[in-house]
Amino acid sequence: MTPETGARSPMSVDWIDLVNTDPDRALEMLVLGWYGAEDAKADPDAPTEDQLADLPRSLAAFHRLARHRPALYRFSNPIVPRPWQVSRPHGELLVFAVENQHVRDWSIRWPSTDTDPRVWLTEDPWFDPNPETILEAEPLSRFLLQFTLHAATGLAPFNAWSRVMPVERLDPLRDFLRPVPLSPWLPTYTADLFYAAPGLLASVCASEGEAMVAFAARDRETLAPLRKYDFPWTRFDE
Repeated sequence: MTPETGARSPMSVDWIDLVNTDPDRALEMLVLGWYGAEDAKADPDAPTEDQLADLPRSLAAFHRLARHRPALYRFSNPIVPRPWQVSRPHGELLVFAVENQHVRDWSIRWPSTDTDPRVWLTEDPWFDPNPETILEAEPLSRFLLQFTLHAATGLAPFNAWSRVMPVERLDPLRDFLRPVPLSPWLPTYTADLFYAAPGLLASVCASEGEAMVAFAARDRETLAPLRKYDFPWTRFDE
């Protein structure tokens, strides 16, 4: 991987074509397109190559990508630069991501010989002696893409969010949004599905005939065409 160091080019959605066949490359293309290059000092907490050698391929690739796009370490729910090992009722785990209020974390079995291990979501791991643990639908490679889409959508420079509305009102969006072929994000809570268009990310939460949609953009003008849909907006940056 040799990320560019100059100005970023407009984000395309070609990465979606690789989600099912090469999720690591899909994540790289998404991140390099969405986040601009930065003149930033090396993160002193970032893992060394020797430490990355012990991690699964996809997690090591994420951290190498973060050297060129340090925004990946600034997620509100971070992928931690230095994963740590824990013992829990169902075995030894390596925690690699945490929720910022410490109400949940994500881990893989450790040590692991799987090239693409399964991911465990643990609820209330700091205060519950026997925390609930749920197996995520996606393996690590696709989970990291899912995790990044959720974070990028929530932390974008410009946003447009709707109130709850009938799900049928979303039908016109199908003309230009491409679905990202991933399982719903946090199905117990929001069950968001992700979509993308050039320069635009979107997440949709739908249940029992009602839906909310959140759009995210790097550039303000990318949101402007969405005004024509006349959704019940709670926020629209313009």
